[in-house]
Amino acid sequence: MESHIRYGYLKRCPDLYWDATFGLYRCRLAEDPEHGERFRFLLGVGHGCCAPLNAWREDVREREKMNA
Repeated sequence: MESHIRYGYLKRCPDLYWDATFGLYRCRLAEDPEHGERFRFLLGVGHGCCAPLNAWREDVREREKMNA
């Protein structure tokens, strides 16, 4: 929701990026030094996956390059 407010509706949030070191996607909104705590709360970071039936949870890897 927060990315929709900032960027409008896009297929993928521009603040989502692949971290090859850890082999996972990360969120720049959640990492924001000034507003990150608020974004983490609003996004439910740390409260488990909101899509438990999503098959990609078992296949975490870098997907196609992010295009708006």
